Amino acid sequence: MPPLTMPKMGDAMEVGTILKWLKKEGETFQEQEPIAEIQTEKSTIEFPAYNAGRLVKILVQEGETVPVGTPIAEVEPLEERRPRPRAEGRAPRPEARRPEPAPRPEPAEAPVRAGVEPLPPPAPERVKASPLARKVAAERGLDLARIRGTGPGGRILEADVLAALAGAPPTAPPAVPAAAERPLSAMRRVIARRISESKRTVPHFYLTLDVDAELLVAARARYNAAVGEGDRLTINDFVIKACAIALMRHPQMNSQLVGEDRIRTFDAAHIGFAVALPDGLLVPVIRDCQAKSVRQISREAASLAQRARAGALTPAEYSGGTFTVSNLGMYGITLFQAVINPPEAAILAVGAVRDEPVVREGQIVPGKRMALTLSVDHRVVDGAQAAQFLGTVKSLLENPLALME
Repeated sequence: MPPLTMPKMGDAMEVGTILKWLKKEGETFQEQEPIAEIQTEKSTIEFPAYNAGRLVKILVQEGETVPVGTPIAEVEPLEERRPRPRAEGRAPRPEARRPEPAPRPEPAEAPVRAGVEPLPPPAPERVKASPLARKVAAERGLDLARIRGTGPGGRILEADVLAALAGAPPTAPPAVPAAAERPLSAMRRVIARRISESKRTVPHFYLTLDVDAELLVAARARYNAAVGEGDRLTINDFVIKACAIALMRHPQMNSQLVGEDRIRTFDAAHIGFAVALPDGLLVPVIRDCQAKSVRQISREAASLAQRARAGALTPAEYSGGTFTVSNLGMYGITLFQAVINPPEAAILAVGAVRDEPVVREGQIVPGKRMALTLSVDHRVVDGAQAAQFLGTVKSLLENPLALME
């Protein structure tokens, strides 16, 4: 029976970590019975047995991380284990041979004493000093061996010689700051690899514009004042709904590059949203956002975010996205550029709503602004198409009642 290997539990999974073995060596298991807990870069999942069998040997210990496809345990089917047959008779014991007496060692000859020449005294260690330091010390008759150098490797510098002449102790070299190292987690390694791959292979370009958020903030406040605590909307809920409508109006933005010569366009808006975690981030996906209300999007986003922070997302809940929204407004960030999440063609970065003066009907009045920055894969989308899409998102957010219908 072939060994168990690290399973691939999602399209983006490259490595997995054995969190816990649920079976010990020698124990049996039934078909589909969980035998191990495996942590991927995005969640923790129980790994079920494909067939009934016995765990013979564990090859990957708890806490170890290995690539997908690596053997993690040796197993055997229950029907293959057979008791060893007993021998019909005992084999005759071989006749014991008496050990031959070891030969007596010959007496060693006395070593011949040779004349030993005394070793010459070691040469004095050369003092490391800069040419200028040597020159100044020679001119002043100063012994460099009595000076402590502060240069690289203890090298004596001119400043050390001058300090010694002045009677001041040389300046001590700067202390090395304390530091600690720790290995990258499985999630951090995947993030590092995918972000590097995106910036290396995807030609990004960026578009930024400001949204007049006055009506958006007011509409959200009115709605939240009329509902319970659990049904309150966020700015991000409106942004996701606006993006879903805009993706249907500009389908080129809802596309992906396939290979090097094909573009695949999707007929539904499956929008991912970034969720920050202590050691990285996850991007749960809300499917068919174009067919859901802002309230439905809000409830689903809250549930997915909670499951993401608990490490309970399934692979289906964080894969298959066609567009991503990343919002750092809750941290006071007003403007940033997000990195595209391959194989998607774009990602929208949402900044904080900021108070600033605006011009309305020729008058300067208090207003609210929010910056949107679109990162776009130039292989799939051109500048004009991206600008039209971003303009549609802006128009929808500035008329939020249309999003609530």
